[in-house]
Amino acid sequence: MFMGEFRHSLDDKGRLFIPARMRDELGPRFVITKGLDRCLFLYSGREWEGVQEKLGQLPLTSGEARAFSRFFFSGANECEPDKQGR
Repeated sequence: MFMGEFRHSLDDKGRLFIPARMRDELGPRFVITKGLDRCLFLYSGREWEGVQEKLGQLPLTSGEARAFSRFFFSGANECEPDKQGR
């Protein structure tokens, strides 16, 4: 789990810089997705598997659960940053 707040911006090519401290904790591959309140959520591969499992247990009969899962997973991307952390 990360603590603190990080402001982010995209470079001219639309790439996001991930601070070295975060990259070290996330590992060589991680998942980034839309969060709540205009935030981004980052997960290591192991954490992402746990998130998928938990959200997969939500009741399909719940419209709110389906809407949240759709929002959350539709914005998810597996990332492998370059040497500069982008």
